[in-house]
Amino acid sequence: AISSATLVAGVPDAHWCCARSPRAMMLAAGSLAVGLGLGALLERRRQSRAAASTARPASSTEVVRSGADVAVDRPELEALVAACVERCGASPVDAALVAEVLVAADSRGVPSHGVNRAEMYCSELEAGLIDAAARPEVANETDSCACIDGCNGLGAVVSKFAMELCIKKAQQTGVGFVVCRRSNHYGIAGYWADMARRQKLVGFSFTNTSPFMVPTRTFQRAAGTNPIACYCPGGADSFQLDMATTTVPVGKVEVCHRKGQPIPAGWGVDRTGTNSTTDPAEVLLGGGGLTPLGGLEETAGYKGYGLNMMVEILSAVLSGCPEVGPDVPPWRADRGRPVYYGHCFICVDPAKLLPDGSFEGRLAAYLARMRGLPPADPSMQVLVPGDPERAEERLAGQQGVRLNRSVAVGLRALAQRLGCEARIPDRIREIPEDAAVPRHAGVAA
Repeated sequence: AISSATLVAGVPDAHWCCARSPRAMMLAAGSLAVGLGLGALLERRRQSRAAASTARPASSTEVVRSGADVAVDRPELEALVAACVERCGASPVDAALVAEVLVAADSRGVPSHGVNRAEMYCSELEAGLIDAAARPEVANETDSCACIDGCNGLGAVVSKFAMELCIKKAQQTGVGFVVCRRSNHYGIAGYWADMARRQKLVGFSFTNTSPFMVPTRTFQRAAGTNPIACYCPGGADSFQLDMATTTVPVGKVEVCHRKGQPIPAGWGVDRTGTNSTTDPAEVLLGGGGLTPLGGLEETAGYKGYGLNMMVEILSAVLSGCPEVGPDVPPWRADRGRPVYYGHCFICVDPAKLLPDGSFEGRLAAYLARMRGLPPADPSMQVLVPGDPERAEERLAGQQGVRLNRSVAVGLRALAQRLGCEARIPDRIREIPEDAAVPRHAGVAA
């Protein structure tokens, strides 16, 4: 920084100026004013750069949630989504379940898997790509295991049936292991793991998806986002892990695309498979794709690639899906055939391993220990998986579910197209009609 004293030192001595002409005095005063102004400007620039260098980088969720949003009452939002799905052929009960799963994601601050997906679900139903009336069937089972044929039904319907069976087997034998084939997109992975947690079980949830990820050392999309969810009960506390095995789930890129917002470098690559891109359209529609968890090879992206394959094996290979990995159809409304996704659900009863019932207390103590670690930044507490989502869910219960304005406008347009205007909540209806956003990438493709 340049101090005023330094600047004055570079100006003719004040006493000398006073002994000279008024013109000299004016020149000196002008030089001093310019110097002080320049010093102030440089100091502001220095402070700005210092603040930028120490600012906390935005998380991927914060990137997606940036921009104007609108808070909507949760029951009203569920009713709107359910009305749209029902209008496309689902039963009232099934439509309500789909809506509950989608809104649960937005309520927990995960907009990538929320009502952003309603348009895609409805388009699949309208195109006859999903059998809205299908009921899942048990293909074969033992006391602890089962394989479910989803019969191309709604992913949420298949998953609810499968997880309920998995919970029952775990309660009876200690472990439940249920896989599904010929299903569809099942929403947020953690929703199903949480069903087990509520029954005091450790719950796992996995699914494969259409190829969006470009594996290490290729330029071709060959794997889905393939999430891993693990929820564990800890009395009043809990462990809630829900993560994609790609750097980010594709839904976050979809939301940025709708908002006309670039994505951070590292989320995806262009069609060469080696160059990072910040253009969401390049990732979704331009021949590029997502990076595996860990990024490129030099940052150990092959580890995320390996985890991704593990999920594919558990969900699709083990369940007998007709197509796996790079051969799964794209998740687009014009694909012309079912995607036939596979899922895997695992439940473990801790009481069968620790009959003294100490698991929940031990887990609660572990979670507290981790939260109690000294923070690198005193203003930011150390968290454990699930803490941000629980906080957002509490806030949604008090103030309404936060939707990005672009996503809300897209949902309103869907409701208007399907004749469900009466169900549109006032907070969404009040958004100016001139607000326009792109359709879901899977529908617009």
